[in-house]
Amino acid sequence: MKIKIIAIVLLAVCLGACSESKVDFGEQYKKTLYIVNSRDMLYVGEHSYGSENNFIKISVYCASTEPVKSDLRVKLRIAPEALDSLNKKSALGNPLYVDKVLLPESHYELSDTEVTIAAGSQYGVLRIPLHPEGLNADVSYALPVTIESNTMEYEVNPELQTMVYEVKMINGYSGEYAGSSIELPKTIRSVQPVLKAMSSNTVRLPIHTLSSEVKYLNTNFMLLTVGADSTSVAISPWAEAQVTDLGGSTYDRKTKRYVLNYSFKNENGDIIRIEEKIQNLEVPDTDDEESE
Repeated sequence: MKIKIIAIVLLAVCLGACSESKVDFGEQYKKTLYIVNSRDMLYVGEHSYGSENNFIKISVYCASTEPVKSDLRVKLRIAPEALDSLNKKSALGNPLYVDKVLLPESHYELSDTEVTIAAGSQYGVLRIPLHPEGLNADVSYALPVTIESNTMEYEVNPELQTMVYEVKMINGYSGEYAGSSIELPKTIRSVQPVLKAMSSNTVRLPIHTLSSEVKYLNTNFMLLTVGADSTSVAISPWAEAQVTDLGGSTYDRKTKRYVLNYSFKNENGDIIRIEEKIQNLEVPDTDDEESE
């Protein structure tokens, strides 16, 4: 009987000691590499005109239950064939799709395509300096990259191995807007223009309610240039558009609202005077006067 009691006590002590100690089971899953934000292949990165720190950032992640124990070097490469594949696939599903164009080498710097995931971490970032000045604002540029190899020969997720990074240029005045465009003296029409960044302080948008289809690009658009005071706005025609600045146009940085005064010649040759008030959709409209 005493022997049984002693055995039970020893067993209890052993179990108690085991429960208090931490058991290291080590790595539970194999390490797998992939490019962050590469699902569906296409990723759109926003870049501001005039920014001193414009970088295309490609992040590589090592999926595992533990960080890497020593520096892991992942080799990337530019993959034009991936961009071709994306264009062909997208065109099949959308007859209006416009091919994206490979970003010219003159507009980025890439001396090394290697990403280092430091010991104790699970991801690394490749920063590619971008030089957007001189790019055609009406072309969708993209930089396709893919994982080529790594120093530990870890597996690479085939569905997340490649990214087509599209460069989207913006500025502090671009975006989606909504408001009213009044044919003076009193005909009010609702408008929802998209203001496209053309430089650090210039945007392009459709005139009044004219069509914004690409085929009318030369005739239906105008430019807004915000002055150094961030308040005054100059209006000018884009390409062959018949638009005239009537003066007094303004921009409010706090509310991101434009008040525009201009005229344009319609298809019948008539001169139409316009007062247009539009506000960025990211900012709530709190002006009671707009609802009257």
